[in-house]
Amino acid sequence: MASFKDCSLYFEDSPNFLVEYRGNLKEEIDKISYACGDIITSTIGVISTPYQYLNQLVRNVPSIIYINPRGMYVLQDISPSNVDYINNTKINPYLNLTGSGVLIGMVDTGIDYLNEEFKREDGTSRIMNIWDQTIQVGKDKSVYIGDTYSNEEINNAINAYKNGGNPYEIVPSKDDIGHGTKIAGVIGARGYNGQFQGVAHDSDYVVVKLFESINFRNRLKANGIEYNPVYNDSEVLAGIEYLKNYSIKAKRPMVIYIGVGTTEGSHDGKSVMSKYLTSISGGRGIVIVAGVGNEGAAEGHASGYIENLGDIATVELKIPREIKYFSFNIWVQKPNRATLNVISPTGEESKFIKIVRNRLARTEFVFLNTTMEVSYFSPEHFTGHEVISINFNDIKPGIWKFQLRGDYVTNGRYDIWLQPKITLPEETKFLESDPFITLTIPSTARKVATVAYCGNENAILASSGKGSKAADTLDNPDFTILGINILTTQVGGGVTTVSGSSAATGIATGVCALLLQWGIVNGNDKTMNSIRVIIYLIHGADRSNPSYRFPNKGIGYGFLDLLGTFNVINRSYRENRNIDKNYTEYYCNNLFVRIPRDNMEDCK
Repeated sequence: MASFKDCSLYFEDSPNFLVEYRGNLKEEIDKISYACGDIITSTIGVISTPYQYLNQLVRNVPSIIYINPRGMYVLQDISPSNVDYINNTKINPYLNLTGSGVLIGMVDTGIDYLNEEFKREDGTSRIMNIWDQTIQVGKDKSVYIGDTYSNEEINNAINAYKNGGNPYEIVPSKDDIGHGTKIAGVIGARGYNGQFQGVAHDSDYVVVKLFESINFRNRLKANGIEYNPVYNDSEVLAGIEYLKNYSIKAKRPMVIYIGVGTTEGSHDGKSVMSKYLTSISGGRGIVIVAGVGNEGAAEGHASGYIENLGDIATVELKIPREIKYFSFNIWVQKPNRATLNVISPTGEESKFIKIVRNRLARTEFVFLNTTMEVSYFSPEHFTGHEVISINFNDIKPGIWKFQLRGDYVTNGRYDIWLQPKITLPEETKFLESDPFITLTIPSTARKVATVAYCGNENAILASSGKGSKAADTLDNPDFTILGINILTTQVGGGVTTVSGSSAATGIATGVCALLLQWGIVNGNDKTMNSIRVIIYLIHGADRSNPSYRFPNKGIGYGFLDLLGTFNVINRSYRENRNIDKNYTEYYCNNLFVRIPRDNMEDCK
């Protein structure tokens, strides 16, 4: 598995892709001069090659059965305009839960291992392992890029630092961005500073520092976008697989925090990433937590229905300035099919482009000196939907119109998601956007704890990603947590704040660690996994606000209430928080009581 580390393509500007394979991917691709690749799981691998070689690669490497379209994964914090002192979630002391015995797996920007918040009182590190994907020359041959560092090596580096030496000669991993360190503090800072303490302050960490996509970074730079780290889905998935395997080998329960998300891809839980997460979430002792992202008010999602065969639906997109590289996909819900016509701001039309499966159609908008390439994928490999892929070079400002004509119509549903807002020029948006189904992937996956966020006094925030308003789709998010101005640590120590989806997800990760301690470490529920944790938290969530109906597409099944969860678990008392307000349900010792509200009497 070492050859991928020597792949010059990967560390230059070549894009990389997740692939599904059957057979010996590694052996076949090692013979190819224009690409490199490696395996992640028994069916999912990663390849790196320029776009123009993709079709040739599929012919030359027959084990590849599907190449996943790329999506930009971004960090999920936001910058609020004001900063208030807000304490982290506090747990009732009688529970006596600290996260002891539980591993916190993190897929993020790394961690400042010299920070006192991540050390025990004796000065040793609570970080059991780091996989730094950014290290170009590494000794560990079990990972396809980067290198890994054990708890012993991290402790040696800490001791070198104490004695005036250079710790980075031993463990060269740094959190240059600081995001991972901040969220790690929210999850489990031990309280060394004295002003705050993480939720699971006695847990241990296993950290994956993600490799930034050089190809995406160069595209954003060419588009004149302010620097924001952008990641490949292949490194995210590989990081999660690494954490899962570490938990199994260590025989310790783990909560996996995913600190990144993307808007691009299928939002029905059937993408490569979502299906992979669903497949591993049922395992005992593994809980995966993902945030809904900050795209709720980004105006980057459009949807609609083509009513009848031959009808035309029009979507208008505002482009505020020239963008050199711009692309998105139109998802036409199966079994519907549609063809596309694009109208430029000057009135030039592509005409309706004939559907030719997996064939590229190129259009020149002469007046604007803009080129467009369109491909139809019908059906798309994993979902069965029709996907219309659109790529622009040098798209010019103005209102662009995208017309969809119904060629086969049942309900005629279509959806379009732009790439994450921070990767586009300001004011790039649909004129008639849809704020629903703005969850970021992978929070769309089944069996993953999906966390929305709110402001002070449970105020709903427009930026928090939202679920679907359709009754027959997933009910994500699961629950909502405070996500604004959360106190935490930073690289080098000290106190700072973090806000947004990442902050809320960090709190939820700590809470899940407490449940795993109670269930598996303390022996109260040895079968605990993602599903059980999610249900426990849903049952205990606060649904007392009469202004909301539950489940709610913005806040899920209510606001996180860990004490309420343990009241349900211990079956000592349960207040009715169901949608039906006509009855009250509760326990008195072992007696379950359900009575109409009008006739409710005290339990004596």
